Amino acid sequence: MNKSILLSLVTIASFSLLTGCFADNTDTVEVTPIAVVTAQPTVTEEAVVANNAAEPKKPFSYLEQLPEERLKEYELFVSDKEIRHLQTFSPEEMLLVYLQAAAMGDVDVIYPITYDDGSLPDADIFRTKYYAEVMNKELETALSYRYYDSIKVQEDTVKENELGVVITASIGSFTSSIIYGLKKEDNIWKVDIYPLFESDN
Repeated sequence: MNKSILLSLVTIASFSLLTGCFADNTDTVEVTPIAVVTAQPTVTEEAVVANNAAEPKKPFSYLEQLPEERLKEYELFVSDKEIRHLQTFSPEEMLLVYLQAAAMGDVDVIYPITYDDGSLPDADIFRTKYYAEVMNKELETALSYRYYDSIKVQEDTVKENELGVVITASIGSFTSSIIYGLKKEDNIWKVDIYPLFESDN
């Protein structure tokens, strides 16, 4: 048999099957749409999503550790730059104020709470030197200790109008502590950080 005839017969047979020429089958087939299933969030997921949307995560602040009354006094100090508002602050509270200012790079707060033994330069020189010589290290310290475990006066450092405050943070089995010297000036505990500066120029 010739290949072209065979091919023609196969084509006709296929066409007949597709068009239904061999049977008088006029039944209709009903096609139902496939149901689309989407994952519905559980109550827990919805609660988390709603909570995250309603309450954006608040950034950490050392000032949150202050009692309400001290926080108000701190806000007064920031608004009018009167250091007298900080007279009732404990050495530990003053260190928290300093660490917050260090974390923010806020020299307008750091300068007036820095102990002056007579060698502290004016505010503009202090600002320049702080940014150049101390800021990065103190920022790193402030960030490292933000989830501290304890902050307290180290008893063996206490002298008249002078002491050390140690802050400690732990992660797993690793514990780190740092001590800051504070000295009383005009009845206010101030951080003694000027010795951290690299030069006297």
